[in-house]
Amino acid sequence: MEFIKKLNLQLAIVKEKVRQLNEKVAKLTRDLNEAEVQKKIVEDDAEACNAKLTAAEKLVNGLAGENKRWTQNVKDLGENVISIIGDSLLASEFVSYIGAFSARLRLKLWKETWLNSIIEQKIPITEGIEPLKVLTTEAQMASWKNENLPSDPMSLENAAVITSCSRWPLMIDPQLQGQNWIRGKEGENLTVISLSQNRWLQQLGMAISAGKAVMIEGIQQEIDATLDPLLSRSVIKKGRNYYIEMGGEQIDYDSNFKLFLVTKLYNPHFRPEIAAQCTIINFIVTESGLEEQLLATVVNIEKNELEMQKQELVKQQNEYSVKLNQMEQSLLETLASADSATILENKELIQKLDETKKTTTIIQEQSALAKKTEESINIEREFYRPVAAEGAMLYFLVIALSVMDHMYQYSLESFVTFFLKAINNTKQKGEERIPRLILNIRKEIYQWISRGLFERHKLIFLTLITFRLMQKKNIDVAFEQLEMDFLINCTSKPGIPNTLEWLPTANWDMVQGMCQLEEFKSFSQNLEKDAPSRFKEWYNELAPENIKLPLDWKKLDQMPFKKLLVLRCLRPDRITVALTEFIKKVLPEGQAFVEMDQNNTFQQVLVESINDADTTNPIFFILSPGSDPVKQVEAIAKKESYERGKSFFDIALGQGQDEIARRRIEEGNREGHWVMLQNIHLMPNWLLELEKILDGFAADTGSGNPRFKLFLSAEPSLGVPIGILDRSIKLTNEPPSGLRANMTRAWTFFSKEEIEEADPKQKAILFALCFFHSTLIERKRFGPKGWNMSYPFNMGDLRDSYAVMSRYLTQSQEKSAGKLPFDDLIYIFGEIMYGGHIVDGLDRILCNSYLFNIMNEKLFDESELFPYIEGKGYSFKVPSQSPYEKYLEHIEQGLAGQETPLAYGLHPNAEIGFRTTQCNELFRKLQELQPKDTTAEAAGEVKTPQEITMEKISYILDDKSYKSKIFNLEEIKGSIDIEFRGPYQNVFLQEIEYMNNLIIEIVKSLEAIKQGFAGLLTITEQMEQIIDSIYLNRIPVPWQALAYPSKRGLSSWLMNLEQRWEQLDAFKSNPIEIPKCIMISRFFNPQSFLTAIMQVVGRDKKQELNKLYISTEIQKKSIEEIDTYGKDGSYVFGFIIEGARWDIQAGTLDESKPKEMFSVLPVVLCKAQLQPAEGKEDKSLYQCPAYKTEDRGNTFVFMAQLKTLRAPPRKWILAGVAIIMDVEGFSDDKEVGDKK
Repeated sequence: MEFIKKLNLQLAIVKEKVRQLNEKVAKLTRDLNEAEVQKKIVEDDAEACNAKLTAAEKLVNGLAGENKRWTQNVKDLGENVISIIGDSLLASEFVSYIGAFSARLRLKLWKETWLNSIIEQKIPITEGIEPLKVLTTEAQMASWKNENLPSDPMSLENAAVITSCSRWPLMIDPQLQGQNWIRGKEGENLTVISLSQNRWLQQLGMAISAGKAVMIEGIQQEIDATLDPLLSRSVIKKGRNYYIEMGGEQIDYDSNFKLFLVTKLYNPHFRPEIAAQCTIINFIVTESGLEEQLLATVVNIEKNELEMQKQELVKQQNEYSVKLNQMEQSLLETLASADSATILENKELIQKLDETKKTTTIIQEQSALAKKTEESINIEREFYRPVAAEGAMLYFLVIALSVMDHMYQYSLESFVTFFLKAINNTKQKGEERIPRLILNIRKEIYQWISRGLFERHKLIFLTLITFRLMQKKNIDVAFEQLEMDFLINCTSKPGIPNTLEWLPTANWDMVQGMCQLEEFKSFSQNLEKDAPSRFKEWYNELAPENIKLPLDWKKLDQMPFKKLLVLRCLRPDRITVALTEFIKKVLPEGQAFVEMDQNNTFQQVLVESINDADTTNPIFFILSPGSDPVKQVEAIAKKESYERGKSFFDIALGQGQDEIARRRIEEGNREGHWVMLQNIHLMPNWLLELEKILDGFAADTGSGNPRFKLFLSAEPSLGVPIGILDRSIKLTNEPPSGLRANMTRAWTFFSKEEIEEADPKQKAILFALCFFHSTLIERKRFGPKGWNMSYPFNMGDLRDSYAVMSRYLTQSQEKSAGKLPFDDLIYIFGEIMYGGHIVDGLDRILCNSYLFNIMNEKLFDESELFPYIEGKGYSFKVPSQSPYEKYLEHIEQGLAGQETPLAYGLHPNAEIGFRTTQCNELFRKLQELQPKDTTAEAAGEVKTPQEITMEKISYILDDKSYKSKIFNLEEIKGSIDIEFRGPYQNVFLQEIEYMNNLIIEIVKSLEAIKQGFAGLLTITEQMEQIIDSIYLNRIPVPWQALAYPSKRGLSSWLMNLEQRWEQLDAFKSNPIEIPKCIMISRFFNPQSFLTAIMQVVGRDKKQELNKLYISTEIQKKSIEEIDTYGKDGSYVFGFIIEGARWDIQAGTLDESKPKEMFSVLPVVLCKAQLQPAEGKEDKSLYQCPAYKTEDRGNTFVFMAQLKTLRAPPRKWILAGVAIIMDVEGFSDDKEVGDKK
């Protein structure tokens, strides 16, 4: 038992040990388990740390590339906190005011004016800042380019302004570049509206409520008042909603609504309130911008694969910029929104960063490769840049032509069509292709444009092209820009005495102006002192442009441009001929340009133009008096199998024809008809609908019948919309010039059968009638010397005259046994047929004088048709009875070489006058067409218009002290006792009042301009016109309205005004005593002085005023010899004869001396006398009209009586002899009798 007990004790001890061991094992197991857990935790922590380390490394490495840039950006932003005031101010000014200006003026405004002002005011601003960098980013600009925005700097500035401005953008966009970008930018969200379409207001209202973008096209200078609440943003809040009242209705207003206004006008003048409500943006294409666009066009044709690659690279580069910017923005947004405590655990962020880095690397590599490829492509593209530069230059010359005439409107789309036509028609290859492309483009564009220009404007356009090529150094001609400016402006320098009796003072003053040029400093000295007789010989040459100048000036034959300056001064009548020859010589293939289409009939030109036209581009005939293109169109239509009334429709527009015209056009577009609308200028309101119809055809491409052609005709009119003109192929068809051409046209107007059926006397009368008709038409080219007014004589007058004459002769011969009633015919032709056009009484007398010379019994004895031609070496007679062809042969041979003013009864000097007027008109137009920022002014060589205007203002207001020249009229009136105040005093007082009104207006307008330049007043359209006039040395229109008529330039006019003021100032000192001899030409209203003479004489002799007239007696005394008052009148001087001269010794009118355009009358006694009884007039007196200026017409003063002992009065009527009171160079000195 005890053994068992012992064993049990041992067992208990073992069990205890086992228990202890089990407990230890359990404890160790627990410890192991705990250790395992701890190990797992540590291992997990280690793994997490490694993961975070990896994530951190990825984050740091991923952001390392951005770190430097972002660090710099942070630094820059920190610094910009200070300069942001100036940056924002400059950007705000840029957005608010820069939009309307050209690229050059923009740069001048912000860089030279605003930036300097900010710096002067010590406002902090970032150094080297540019507004565009403040307003936008590279990525945003890349996005705009992908939306069809041109890539030139000005377009990018425009886009920045549009996206930043708070006012509605109003885009000046003739080339539709801004419109195309807005369409690309807004896409489906854009609603396009025209104010000429139906229900436009409802469409606009729906777009406003829907929060869409709206573009309103075709905005004119006056904007529909219905839009005023929208333009002024007159939004009303009611509760939570917003409304706007338009057209009498309340419309829901969505804040997402956007408005874009677009005008195609090149130089609109909007009301100030429009400028305040809208941000005006000049989207007119720049020459450099257009050059880039045309370069792409040329390369696309010449090297299509190259241009495709270029465009793809540009698009790709823009997309890269946009994508990189988007990725950066997305990354920054993710970083900004991430929890900084768990940022290392943000797997999405780490993954996005990794993808961004990889994508960025790929893009940068591809971008670098693309840039290299683009650089190599650009080198190849540059080969074609001269072609693009030529096109851009020509386009800007073309669009400038609208300054000359509203009808000369041309769209960029039309220009590109003919630009491409020239390229496609050029066959040359290799090295000669580029020069030939340039020349062919120049020819094609010139031909296209010149066919739609009036003859008087063709040389102007050709001169513009030549001068521009000279300025661009594209043709080798020795000249200085200041010399070109002088040739165009010909600024005179009056005040230096002229000692050369053979040279008119006006020409002398121009010579003095030319001597301000370095090259011509000694010219005046050589002309006056060194070789006056040799210069006189040169001056008297018929064609001095072909003769060498005296002395060293013969060298100018080697410098033809510089010789033009001498001709401009000394012989302006030869300048158009010389300029034409100059162009032939220096312009490549100049002869072809000068003679463009001369060998083509109008029918041939029309056929070619029809081939160029399509369904949306009409043929537009710009009408001139005597032109009628309907027959030519109908003849071609017939040849092309278009039958009148079935497939060819001719509609003369007028009341009630608009609906017919619309129906015919729409039907013609469907069926392929030809439709002609005549005289569309008569329905200007309906033309907006016509423009809309054509826009619809253009938008719906492919739906019209390609055989459809639209023909339009109109007289020049501002009522024809630009949208119709700029898409049309324009043609002019002026009647032929020259007596022979007009005579041939008149004779061939009648059929051979019609003439052969007439009896011999009818043929003779018809031949004389054709000569009469041709004479009346051709006389127009001599301007006011030819006719006081321009009359629309046409072939219908000739046709009707012949028809009436034939019937009348048949009836009268039956009644009066063969006696012809020439007096009746003269009355019918002169008072009814042709006289029906004539409204001026003196023109009617002229017309009848021709008829009296032609229509008489001598007509049947081969009578002379040229009036008063004896001994002149010219002759043209009525031929004897002959066949039809012999008459034509007689015209062709008989008038060959006889294009002379003598044929019309005018003096040969009239040709000089005509050509001088032609010269003045040519250069006046060139002045208007000169782009002020591309001449010497842009290079800093001459003064700006503002500087010139300020100098003139200073001269008038300060140097000449015009303010002090205002008379105290009440004081002068008070100094005259009522008993001494007679008609003469009243005239002078009236003249003083006129002078005061004019001087007050001059001072007021110039003071306003001064304030405008200083920024104190808004410069109005009228102020702009005055500034332009002063810059061009012209009399401003508001001054003209209060002044006397004058053809002078501003400088000469101011000098003349001062002389007139001095005459009135002399009267002021002694108003009772009227001068014994008065310079009547210095009155504002010389008629009033002549009326005063009749009043004084009528009162003294108790005669009725309406029975008196002014008779004139030419004196042999000089002004100094007049020592008494005239009996029954007053001695006056200041009369200048044009078209004849006064022979002082013989006391009679006589023919002018060669090149003597004007002749001064001696002192004249103007007497009041009773009118002679009818039929008792003195037949030895020529009733000579007196006018204030060479323009004649409505400047008529009175009829003077001049003795004519050597020729009948009718000779002087036909010669256009008249007294002119104000002629520059002849009316500027008191000793006017001594002037040439």
